[in-house]
Amino acid sequence: MVDTVSPVVGAADGCGVRGDLLLAGLRLRIAASSPPLLDSVVGVLAPACEVELSAAGEPDWTLTVDQEVLPVEAEAPFEGRLVLTLPYGGRQLAVLDAAEGVFRLAARYRPGAALVVLEVDAAHRSTRLVVSPGDGVGVRWADWLARVFFASRLLASGWRMLHASAVALDGAALVFLAGQHGGKSTLAHRAVRERGALFMADDLVLVGPGGMVVGWPTRVAVPAELLAGQPPAVGRVERTVVAGVPRQRALFSPPQHRQALGVPYSAPVPLGAVVVARPDAAGARGVGAGPLAAGEVEEAVAEAARVPQQLLYVSDALGLMGGPGLAEQAAGARGLAGLLAGVPAAVLSVPVEHLATADVWPVLAPVVPLVGHR
Repeated sequence: MVDTVSPVVGAADGCGVRGDLLLAGLRLRIAASSPPLLDSVVGVLAPACEVELSAAGEPDWTLTVDQEVLPVEAEAPFEGRLVLTLPYGGRQLAVLDAAEGVFRLAARYRPGAALVVLEVDAAHRSTRLVVSPGDGVGVRWADWLARVFFASRLLASGWRMLHASAVALDGAALVFLAGQHGGKSTLAHRAVRERGALFMADDLVLVGPGGMVVGWPTRVAVPAELLAGQPPAVGRVERTVVAGVPRQRALFSPPQHRQALGVPYSAPVPLGAVVVARPDAAGARGVGAGPLAAGEVEEAVAEAARVPQQLLYVSDALGLMGGPGLAEQAAGARGLAGLLAGVPAAVLSVPVEHLATADVWPVLAPVVPLVGHR
């Protein structure tokens, strides 16, 4: 179990520091010109990935993060060139050239952000990210590239990405499935606070063919009602209206979530149980739980697997990290039947307005004994 990974100091050489991220037999080397740059990547990807700071094995790919003054003019790279715009924040990548076997791109992490440059050398299995000194936004491309490296390869080899939350209890993953705004984040964070669980993810998980569960690192959304009315010192507050009901959440990066709230995280663990949350409308009968048949689990999994934007976001459509393309990922995706089978599965019904406070664990425990772990 890893509950914090910052600060990180990797192996050093004349060019800076380096460390390896490992997941499912894949090894990505991160080389950086300073420890904070290395930490900016490792702090997001661990503990979903194991960290080996000695960087002794042979990497499948190397990502180098450098800081240099960039001569690129503000808008020129996006004029008259092929531009890929990604979902979630409007990140843009513009192809500059491919001279001497090096594929060069300019990129902007969000509208108005400074430009960065990417240089991809497929022959040497390496990608170089160049950011301007002091550009704390542009360096975030590094952890996105690392996620692309792992996710594109795992998805092509039969892993599946699900819109779900997950925690680890007694060395096993408890996976929560629900519809949009159905309570996945609330249940995951309540399990950490009330059952002593280790946090894995509140939005996306990857499930391997052998039943291994990886909490995929994305931003973490904590419902305001679980923060005891205290505004967070870091992160930002998001206010929305869902089905006519005001909703407020505090958004954190994974390192902020660990450090600011003291939330312990878990490395990948085997699947232990599945809970499908079906929040009832106001005035429903109250909290209830019951076993789910295999067909009902498969139906819930099929719904959770409909994440086309998320799959595009972690695809390697431009070959930036030497990963399989979209067609290869689609070809590698296996059927969903049996993906979460073979473990206790329950349906949890609770009025949506009581999801943050209802006494759900005693109701679930007879069907899913794992939630009785403290």
